[in-house]
Amino acid sequence: MKKILGGLALSVFLTAPVMAADMRMPVKAPPLPPPPVLYSWTGCYIGGHVGYAWSKRRVDHDPALILPLGFDFDHEADGFVAGGQVGCNFWQNDRVVFGIEGQASWADMDHEFNAPFGTAFPDSGRYHSESDIIGSLALRLGYAFGATGQTLGFVKGGAAFINERHHTSSLDPNFAFDSDKELRWGWMVGAGFEQALGSNWSFKAEYNYSHFGSNDIALCNGFGACFDFDVRQHVHLVKFGLNYRFGGFGGPVVARY
Repeated sequence: MKKILGGLALSVFLTAPVMAADMRMPVKAPPLPPPPVLYSWTGCYIGGHVGYAWSKRRVDHDPALILPLGFDFDHEADGFVAGGQVGCNFWQNDRVVFGIEGQASWADMDHEFNAPFGTAFPDSGRYHSESDIIGSLALRLGYAFGATGQTLGFVKGGAAFINERHHTSSLDPNFAFDSDKELRWGWMVGAGFEQALGSNWSFKAEYNYSHFGSNDIALCNGFGACFDFDVRQHVHLVKFGLNYRFGGFGGPVVARY
């Protein structure tokens, strides 16, 4: 009996190191990496842009006028623009950025064509329109993309304005009319992106759609005769620009998982 018990004890003693070797110590999962520090878009900025604009206008004469004119037509104008913008990104929460931006552009949007002065005098007159200023004041909502949030996609919306003039010329001086330059207001929406370039500089590209509704204009000739016309208009605008941002309103923004 003693021999049996001694053999069992010896077996346990010899196998214990083997069992201990097979046992694994619990392994802790590696700690999560710290969340990335996002690029801060907060702060005010100023910049410049260039682009191209095109518009479509509908011109209708006052139906109360008794004129031998077919002065109802669609009219298109386009041209290059160049100008500046100023804005502030007031608030950034994680990747969401909110701000306001105002911009104004010098525009070379004009067009001239043969005016439809009725069938009795085909191509007897010329109609010309020109727009030399276009701009907007809009709220902007953005979302920062990328590992560090250095690409900002945004949408915007607000008020738009345009400064324009209309006039006609004709073989008959009685049908040479001019309007005063007039600043018209409407609404606009837009979308685009802004890419941080390092330091405080960024590049942006955007598209704007502006609608100026219907507006009455008075075309007057040199003999004191004036006629009212209704002009409806919308404008498409594509712009590319650079911004310089003056510091932020807060410290680094840490992304949330």
